[in-house]
Amino acid sequence: MNSRLIRVLIVIIGIAIASSAVYLLYDLDTQISSRRSSIDTLHEQASALNASIADVRSGQFAYVARGQNEPFWMSRVAALMPALEQQTVEFSAGLTSPDAQKAFEGASAALENVRALDTRVRDFVKGGTSLLAADLIFSDGLEATSAASTQVQAALNEELQARNNEMEALAGRRTMVVGGSAVALLLLLIALALAGTAPATSAEPAVAAPPPLDPVRFETPLPKAKPAVTPKLVTTAQLCGELSRVADEAQLPHLLQRAARVLDAAGIIVWMFEPSRQCLRPAMSHGYDEKTIFRMGNIHRDANNAAAAAFRSSEVRTVGGDGTANGAVIVPLMTSGGCVGVLSAEMKGGSEKDESSQALATIFAAQLATLVATPDSSDPADATEAPPAATPMKSAAQA
Repeated sequence: MNSRLIRVLIVIIGIAIASSAVYLLYDLDTQISSRRSSIDTLHEQASALNASIADVRSGQFAYVARGQNEPFWMSRVAALMPALEQQTVEFSAGLTSPDAQKAFEGASAALENVRALDTRVRDFVKGGTSLLAADLIFSDGLEATSAASTQVQAALNEELQARNNEMEALAGRRTMVVGGSAVALLLLLIALALAGTAPATSAEPAVAAPPPLDPVRFETPLPKAKPAVTPKLVTTAQLCGELSRVADEAQLPHLLQRAARVLDAAGIIVWMFEPSRQCLRPAMSHGYDEKTIFRMGNIHRDANNAAAAAFRSSEVRTVGGDGTANGAVIVPLMTSGGCVGVLSAEMKGGSEKDESSQALATIFAAQLATLVATPDSSDPADATEAPPAATPMKSAAQA
C-alpha cells in the first residue's frame, strides 16, 4: 500500500480521536458544572424551608404570649402554610438519592403533623383555653418543628453526599478520556513516524530537482510581539515579596492599591469569614470609601451571590460585566485550615474573563491569606451591623 495513503489515514484517525475526546470532555465538564449549580440551589431551598419552619414556630409561640395580637399571628401563620407546603414539594423534587428521599419522608410527616396541630391550637385559642394551646405548642408543636428541621438537614446531607460521589465518578471518567486519547494519539504518532520511513518503491523515473530559488527578503522588519504577561509577572513577584515582609497593618492599603494597579481593577475588597455570625465581613479594601463599604454590609455564607459561592466551594468565581457595570473576579483565601474568606476585585473592560488576570488574583489571594488568617474574626466593632442596602456603587462581588 502507498505510504502516503497510510499517513493520510493515520492523520484522519488522529483527528477523529481528538475530536471525540474534546466532545466527551466538554460534555463531562458540562455535567460537573450542572451538578455544582444544583448543589447551590439545593442549599438555598433547604435554607428557605428551615426559615419557614422557624417562622411558623415563632408565630405559634405568639398565639399564647401575653400582649400579642392573636388574630394577627394566626393570619400570618395561615399565610405561611401554603408557602411552606410549596417549599416542601420543591425541595422533595430536587432530591435524587434514595437515602435522601427516605430521610425527607420523616420531615414531610413532621410538617403534616405541624399543620394538623396548628388547627387544634387555633381552636383552643379561639375557645379561650390558652393553657391547653400553650401545652400543645411547647410540647408536640416544638417537637414536630424540631424533627422537621433535623430531617431536612439529614436529607440535605445525604443528597450532597450522593451528588459529590457522582461528580467524583465524572472526574474519573474525564481522567480516563484524557489518558486514553493521549495514549491513542501517541501510538498514532509512532505509526506515522514508521510509515514515513518506508522506502520508496515507485518505478517512475527520477525527476530533476528544480534549481534553488533565492530566499525572499523582507524589505521591512516583522512587527515585534507584544510582551503580554511578563511585565505583570515581574511586578507581581515584587509585590508578593513585599507582602511577605509586611510587619505593620498600615502597609496593607498601599499594597492593595498596587495589586489593583497590576490587575487593572477599579477596587479590591478582602472579605473575612466570621464563624459566630456565619457571614463574610469586609476587613480591608481599596477603591471604595467608608460609606460605600458600610452600605454593602456583611454577606451571609448561604447568600445567593458570587462571594458566598466562592467561599462555600473554595473555587474562583467570576461576575460578567456589561456596558454600564464592571465585572468581578472572586478568589477564596485558602489556608491549611480551609477557606477563611475571599478577595473580590472589580475588573474593568471584561478582564475578569482573562485567565492571566484570574491567575494573578489567585497569587495575591494566596499571599494575603497568610496575613489575614491569624486575626480574631469576632470584631466587637461590627456588633451594630447595618443591613445591606441597594446603592449606585453596589459591589460586583454581591451580584
